[in-house]
Amino acid sequence: MAVRLRLLLQFAALKRPLITHSANYRPKLLVKYVNGRHLDLHNARSLCSTTFYDGQSASTERRAENSLPKSSTSEVVNSPLPPLGEIDKSEISEAFKMLKMKLEKLGQLTVSDLERALASLEAHSDDLTDGDCEKLLGFTLRMAQDDYRPCASVVQGVWKLCSQRSNARLTLEHIDLYLRINLHTDPLCTSEDILDLMETHQLEASYKVLESLILVVGRSGDLAGATRVLALMKERNLPVTETIFSAFIMAHASTDDCKSIESVLGAMTSMQITPTSITYEAMMYAYGVSGHAAKMKQVETQMKQAGIALSHAQLTWLLLHLAKSGQSGANFENLDYVVQLMRESESRLDLSRTILQLIHCGCLREAVYLMPLIPLIHNNNHLYANAAVYVQEMVYAHTDISLIVEMCKQLQLQEINRFALHVALEHALRMKKEELAWLLLRVVKESGCPLREHYFWPLLCMNAVASEPAKLLECVRKMIEMGQTPGLETLRDHIIPGLIVSHPDLTLQMLTRAGLTLTMAATPLLIVLIKNSMLNQAIEFVKKQKATFSLRNLMAHLASAWPSNPRTIIELLALIIKKNKEDTTESEVGEDDWGGQFVLDLAASRTGLSVEKIRPLFEELRKNDVTISESSADLLMTRSNRSIQEAIRNNINIILDPRMGQPPKEQEYNILPHPRSMTLEELDGHMVELQSKGMNVRGTLRKLMLQHATKNQPQHVLALMKKAKEIGIKASAGMMAGIIAAYVSCRNADAALDMLSELQVQHAGFSLDSFKIIDLCTLLIEEGRSEEGVLLLEEYIEKNVKVAFDATGIRRNCRNLLMAAATTGDCELTSQLFSKLLGCGFVRADNLTLGALVKCRLNSGDLAAAVTEAETILKKYKCLPMRIEILIHLIHHLKCQNESMSCLDESRDSGKLNTAGSLLDHMLNLIAECHGPRRARHDLLFACLEAGQPVEARKVVQNLGEELDMKLLNRQFDRYLKTEQDDALRHFLTASRGNTLVDRHRVFSSLLNIYYVQSAGDKALSLWTMMQEESLPPSETFLSTLASVLAANNMKIPFQIQ
Repeated sequence: MAVRLRLLLQFAALKRPLITHSANYRPKLLVKYVNGRHLDLHNARSLCSTTFYDGQSASTERRAENSLPKSSTSEVVNSPLPPLGEIDKSEISEAFKMLKMKLEKLGQLTVSDLERALASLEAHSDDLTDGDCEKLLGFTLRMAQDDYRPCASVVQGVWKLCSQRSNARLTLEHIDLYLRINLHTDPLCTSEDILDLMETHQLEASYKVLESLILVVGRSGDLAGATRVLALMKERNLPVTETIFSAFIMAHASTDDCKSIESVLGAMTSMQITPTSITYEAMMYAYGVSGHAAKMKQVETQMKQAGIALSHAQLTWLLLHLAKSGQSGANFENLDYVVQLMRESESRLDLSRTILQLIHCGCLREAVYLMPLIPLIHNNNHLYANAAVYVQEMVYAHTDISLIVEMCKQLQLQEINRFALHVALEHALRMKKEELAWLLLRVVKESGCPLREHYFWPLLCMNAVASEPAKLLECVRKMIEMGQTPGLETLRDHIIPGLIVSHPDLTLQMLTRAGLTLTMAATPLLIVLIKNSMLNQAIEFVKKQKATFSLRNLMAHLASAWPSNPRTIIELLALIIKKNKEDTTESEVGEDDWGGQFVLDLAASRTGLSVEKIRPLFEELRKNDVTISESSADLLMTRSNRSIQEAIRNNINIILDPRMGQPPKEQEYNILPHPRSMTLEELDGHMVELQSKGMNVRGTLRKLMLQHATKNQPQHVLALMKKAKEIGIKASAGMMAGIIAAYVSCRNADAALDMLSELQVQHAGFSLDSFKIIDLCTLLIEEGRSEEGVLLLEEYIEKNVKVAFDATGIRRNCRNLLMAAATTGDCELTSQLFSKLLGCGFVRADNLTLGALVKCRLNSGDLAAAVTEAETILKKYKCLPMRIEILIHLIHHLKCQNESMSCLDESRDSGKLNTAGSLLDHMLNLIAECHGPRRARHDLLFACLEAGQPVEARKVVQNLGEELDMKLLNRQFDRYLKTEQDDALRHFLTASRGNTLVDRHRVFSSLLNIYYVQSAGDKALSLWTMMQEESLPPSETFLSTLASVLAANNMKIPFQIQ
C-alpha cells in the first residue's frame, strides 16, 4: 500500500511542475488587506489552516487566526443583509442581525448563539436563499473557532438545514466553508459524502475544496478516503503540495505503521519538497497519537537540526490530541514533553482554552494535571472563584459524576481552590443535575465541611415545581440522613407547598413518615393553611393534633390574614392559645400576652388598624376569651395616631387584663442568640470571646462537646476535653454522660465505651442513667458484640441496682434491647437478657417483652419451637404474644409445602405436609384457649390478609358469618392505615366482596388515605375504578381527596366534584 501510494504521489507530481514549497505556488486569487498588510489568501490558508488544531487559548488563537478562516469569515459575515420583505424574510434577517451584533459587540460567537439562530431559521427553511446559507456557514465557522464547547450537533443541524432545503443549490463556497468548519471540530463527513454531494449538485471540485477535503479525511484517519481524493486531484492535474503530504502522514496515524509514515516523507523528499513546520507537526501528531512517543521526540530533534520550531498554536493542538487519543503517558510524561517545548518557544504559555477543551472531551485528569501550569493559578487560592470556570465546565460536560468529585478533591489537594466541591455543588444545582448534587452534598459532609440548610432548597424546589410529592419527601429523608433537619422556613416555603394540603392530618402523616416530628411539622403546615385561606381545615387541624404550635412564628401570618377573615382568625388564635396553655404548667399570673402581641402585629401590618375596626376587634377578642396586658395597651397607644388612640382609650376596658404578662416578641431586644440555639461556628466564636474576657466557659464548652458528639466527631470531643484540662476545667460527670448518649445515637460504640471508661476513672462514684447503659448494650448486640453487651449489663446491674425502683421510663429501651437480641436468632442470648432484665425489675412479663422470645424462634426459622415457646409463655404468664405473626409464618410455610409437594410423586410420604397444618391447628387452639374461638378465627383472618391469601381469607369471612366483629375489624383497619399496609386492605376488599355486614366505604377511604400519604396517584385512581365496578357510589369527601391526589401527581381527574 505504501509503495503504491508513493508511486501515485510521484505520478501526480510529474503532471505539473514540481512544487518545492507551498509558498512557491501562487494561483491567481484576490489579495485581501488584512491587519495592515497584504495577504495572499492561498498562502495564508496553507500556512494557517493546515496547522490542524481544534482551537487554542483565546489570546493565541486570535493572533494565529489573522488568516483566511478569519478573513473569509469576516467577508461572509459583513456582507449586506437581504432587504426586509415578508414576515418570514424579516425573521430570517433578524436571526442574522442577532449573530452579527453578537460578533461585533462581544467579538465571538458561542454554541448557544447558533442554537438560537438555528431554531429560528429551521421554521423558515424554504425561504432561505443560498446566500443566507453561506452567511450561516460563515457564522458557524466563526463559532467553531471561538467556542471551546462541543458544537458537533449544531454544525450538523446547520449543514442539514443548508443542504436538505427543498430549493437548495449548493456551491463550492458552501462546501468549502463546511470543510473548514470540520477542521475546527471532530470530522463530521467523509470523502464519499462530499464527492457524492458535489456530483449531485453538478459541481466540479476546485483545488481549494479538494485540499480542505483531504485535510479533513486525513485528520480522521481515513487513508482510503485520502487516497481517493488524491486520485481525483491526479485526474485533474492539480499540484501536490506539502499540505497534501501532511494529510497523508496524519491519515497513517490510524494504521500504527511507522514505516508507512516514513514512506510518505520519503516520497515528499524525492519530489524535492522541503519539509516545514506543517510536515513536522503532522509527523509528531501521527507518531504521538499512535503511541510512538520515542519517534515523536526524534522528529523534534530533526526539527532542531533543521532550525524549525512549531508555533504555540501547533503545540497546543498537538497537546490536545495526545490527550484525546489517550497517549498522555502513564504519568502524563508526554504532556510534560509538549509543555516543555511550549516553554522553549517565544510565545507566552497559555493553556486555559486547551484545558477547557480537554474537559469537554472527557479528559478531566489531563485537564486537572495541566491547571497548575496556568499563570497565577495559585494566587488567591482562598477565594471561592479561583479556577471556578473549570469546575463549572466539568459539571456542564456530561462526565462521570464520581470523576468530577475526584477531580474537585484533587484541586483542593493542589491548593488551587479549597472550595472546589462547593463550586461544583453550586453549578450542579444551577444546572439541575440532581444526582451529582446529592453526591457532592455527601462528599462535602464527609470532608468535614458543614452543610447549610439552604443548600437543599434548589433540590426541594425542583421536585415541588415538578409536582412530584414522593420525590420531594425522599429529598427530606436524605436531608435528615445528612444531619440537616428542615427548619420552619424550609418546611414553610420549600417543602409543604409542594405537597397536598387539602387534608392536613394526612399531610402531617406524610411529613412524619419522612422523618420529621409532629412538633417540627405542625406549625409550618398550619402557616401554609393560613396563607392558602384554608381556615376551616386549619381549625379542625388544631383541634385534632396534640402537638404544640409556635405562636411566635404564627402571629405575623394570623395578623396578615385577619382583614379577610376576622372572626375565623380570632377563633383560631384563641384555640391555639388555649391549646398551648393546656400543654404548659404556667400560672395564670404573668403568662405571655399573645392577645396583645396579635393586636400589636395587626397594627404594624400593611392594612393596619382603623378607627371603625377597633371596637369590633376588641369585642371579638373578648368573645373568644382573649385579653391583652397593660404593657400591650401602652405600646399600642404609643404606636398609633391620635384618632386611633382615642378609639383605643374608649374601648380598651373590653379586653384589658392586668394579670397578663409582657407581649413575648417585644421582649426580644438581644439580637445575639442564646448558646443553646447557637451553631458550632457560633459556639466556637462565643467561647473565644468568653476566654478573651476571662469569663466562665464551662457551659459553652459542654455545649460544644455535645454538638460534636451528636455529629459523631469523637476527635473534636477529645481535643476539647484536652483543651478544657489545659485551662483547668474538669469535665463533669453529667457532661461525659451526655457525650456517651450522643455517641450511642450516632452508633459509635467504640467512642461511647472509651468515654464510659474515662467516666468511671474520673468519677468513680457516679452512676450512669440506666437507659444509657441499656441503649449502649443494644448497640453492641446489633454490631455483633453480644458478649460485651451482656457483660456491661451484668456489671451495671450488680453495681447500681440495689433496691426496687420505677422502671416505666426504660421499658421501651429494654424492649429494643430484647428485640435486638431476637434479631440475631440466638435464643439462649435472648432468654438470658430477658431473665436479667426481669430479675432486676427493668421489665414486666407482658406481650411487649415476651414477644422477643417468640420473635427469636421465628427468626431462627424453627416454627415448631416458636409454637412451643408460645405455649410455654401462655402457661407461665397467661398471655400469648405475636400470635398473628406466628400464624402468618405458618400460613407461608404451609403454602410452600403444598406447592413443593404437588411436584412430587403421590407415593411419597406426605408426613411433612401435615406438619405445618398441625402446627397451625395447635396455634389456633392456643389462641382459642387464651382469647376464645371467635377471636382465634379473626386472628386467622388477619393473618391470611397479611400473608397475601385473599382466597383463604374469604373462606374465614364466610365461616364467621354473623359473628364478624366490625369493631375489631375497624380497629385492625386503623392499624393497617397507620402502618400503610395497603395490600392487606385490598385483600380484605376481595375477601369480603358481597358481604353486607362490611362497611366497604370505610375500607376504600382507608386505602385512599394511604395512597394520599404515599402520593400514589395510579393506585388511588384504581380505587375509584373498583368502586365503579361494584356500583358503589363514592362520597364527596372521597372524591375531593382523590382529586387532590390526582392533581398533585399531574393526572387527569375523570369526574366532576359537586
